[in-house]
Amino acid sequence: MKKKFLGTVCCLALCTIIGSSNVFAAPAGAFGEHYEAAQNYLMQNQYSSSIVEFRKALRINFLDNSARIGLINAYLARATYYANQDKNYEKAANDFRSAIFYLKIYPNKEQAVQNSAGMITSAAENLNQCLKVISFDTTAGSRYKEAEELRAAGNFSAAAYEFSRAAQSEKLAADSNAQIADLLKLLGNEPRSADYYKIALDLKPNDGVLRMKYARTLDKLGRYDEAVVQYNEALANSKGDQEVLYALERIYLKKLAQTPSDAELNANIGAIKQAQGDFETALSYYGKAEQLNPSNVTTRLNVGTLFQQRKEYQKAIQSYDSVLTLYPNNTQALLYKAQVYKEMGDGKTAMGLYKKVLAIDPSNAAAKDEIAMVMKDTMSPSEYIAYLSQNGSSDELYDYAYKLHKENKIDEAISAYKSSISKNSSKVDAYVNLAICYASKDDYNNAVSVLNTAKEKFPANNLVLKTLQDVQKDSTSTKLASASSSYEAKDYKMAVQQYLAINPATEDSMLGAAASYQAMGDYNSAIEYYKRAEKLNPNNTETPYYIGYLYSEQKNWALAEAYLKKALQLNPQSDAKELLSYVVQNGSLTVLNEGIDLYEKNNYQTALLKFNEVLKKEANNAYAYYYRGLIYDEQKQPKLAINDYLNVLKYSNEFPIANYMLAVDYDTLSNYKEAFKYYQKFISSYSTDDEYLKYAKSRLEELRPYAS
Repeated sequence: MKKKFLGTVCCLALCTIIGSSNVFAAPAGAFGEHYEAAQNYLMQNQYSSSIVEFRKALRINFLDNSARIGLINAYLARATYYANQDKNYEKAANDFRSAIFYLKIYPNKEQAVQNSAGMITSAAENLNQCLKVISFDTTAGSRYKEAEELRAAGNFSAAAYEFSRAAQSEKLAADSNAQIADLLKLLGNEPRSADYYKIALDLKPNDGVLRMKYARTLDKLGRYDEAVVQYNEALANSKGDQEVLYALERIYLKKLAQTPSDAELNANIGAIKQAQGDFETALSYYGKAEQLNPSNVTTRLNVGTLFQQRKEYQKAIQSYDSVLTLYPNNTQALLYKAQVYKEMGDGKTAMGLYKKVLAIDPSNAAAKDEIAMVMKDTMSPSEYIAYLSQNGSSDELYDYAYKLHKENKIDEAISAYKSSISKNSSKVDAYVNLAICYASKDDYNNAVSVLNTAKEKFPANNLVLKTLQDVQKDSTSTKLASASSSYEAKDYKMAVQQYLAINPATEDSMLGAAASYQAMGDYNSAIEYYKRAEKLNPNNTETPYYIGYLYSEQKNWALAEAYLKKALQLNPQSDAKELLSYVVQNGSLTVLNEGIDLYEKNNYQTALLKFNEVLKKEANNAYAYYYRGLIYDEQKQPKLAINDYLNVLKYSNEFPIANYMLAVDYDTLSNYKEAFKYYQKFISSYSTDDEYLKYAKSRLEELRPYAS
């Protein structure tokens, strides 16, 4: 495979460029030493040393074209060496970047750039080839990041080039141009720095820091009129920034030294001193300005505002009246005078002056605002809301509502929010805040209603949806707390009403209603609502326990057992365990008694089912075995009966009669030996002298031969 080489970049022909009319001869001294050293290093192919010396020379005289050209040649030569000899394409790329920077960005004159068009194209092609080799990401974001890294590494010229490429992105244009301006400033080229600050500021006019950088640069360049414009703009947005005031004062004083009879300069310095709080000096400059130009309205207005700041209201009024005597319709003087009366507490006079301003200039926003302020200060909230509803905007009503809301004047805030919505129903915040006001009064029905209206108008608005969710949650919590208070006060009927009024129903509301019914002894209703609670949360281990307990109180042992088992299934450590034992026992006793009753009525088949049911739950129930044995005897099934009678004796010593029944059944089966044994056990354990005992003794004697 053939090796690829970058085409050797031709060095700029020095004579070609210095033919321009604005080339400066290299002077002697430090500049000359660095320039000469740089040329010698370049001729000896010591490119890095040459670059260092050319840069030093440019720092001394940034306008020197020959030093700039020499630096470009050194960068191009070193870039070619890095690419073709060292194969270090990253370093080569940085040098090509720097060369293009000094060819295209650094020069003050467009002619210099035009003369270098061929070299710019050639350097750009070689740079692109290097970037392709190193797989450089040429997106705007990547270039901006690379520029930041180059700047951090101190490679300012290469960084500035990459910022210039990033500036092609609309999103990054302002910041990129500001970065280029900073770098040009660092490299000593203040004029070009100012150019790039202006470009950046045009793109980002509200950036106060950027504006101050531009103003300082213009100031340093002696472009005072332009600097003043920028400082004044910065001052308007910074509310008395002392650095700005000092800079303006310095410029104006410098100008005043040249033209001391300039009334406007004296007035401007007076305004600066006033802003600095130096009122006496300010009055002195205002006095000079007025002497030089007695008809200047601005000076008199400024004097009035100064006295107003010092709360010397009568003097302020005199200053404003001096203007109004000459110009009765001067709205600024009328406004300032109205403000003085307002500050003095004379709202009526202030209002008259504000209205006069509006009669002269119906669109005067300041007068409208001031009238609103006077109205606000002199009217009750309800009166002011009515005034704004007739004369104000939806935004003014909203702002006033918000103020009342913050002051916890909830009823008035509700009225203002509603009036704001009636004027403009598209402001989502008004609905949300109105709902919050209602909720703070525990008026959740209105709060939810307002938010549901907002939800219809703004179905995808997350603020509305979240507030609705929060209000519903708070509403439920408040209602639950109220119902709980009624329950604690033993007003169970009221508690039930309050719990059941909660919509949508929650597990807690259903549990509360159930507990209230339980406290009133209405177990059926209690069970119903416990079941509704269980449906809402099937994993609550307590709910089936409560249901099981109530069924046990109703002696509904089967259902009690079912719910208690459910509780234990959810939580094996539940208190249901102890109650279940009691329920099972009582349930079995009930079934047992039902079986005995059926047995006594000769309903053997149904009775048998009952005894089987008992033994399925209690395998040690001697009574069930005994009665089932009796049924088997009636059914002529002695073998089955024998098994049950044996279990009777196994689980209880309270049934001596079981020995008799065994003896009779064994006797029936001709098992005389076993019959003899059980007759004998019966006689020894049975003390009642009845027919059973008499028969047993008689039969025992008859079976004695079978005893052994």
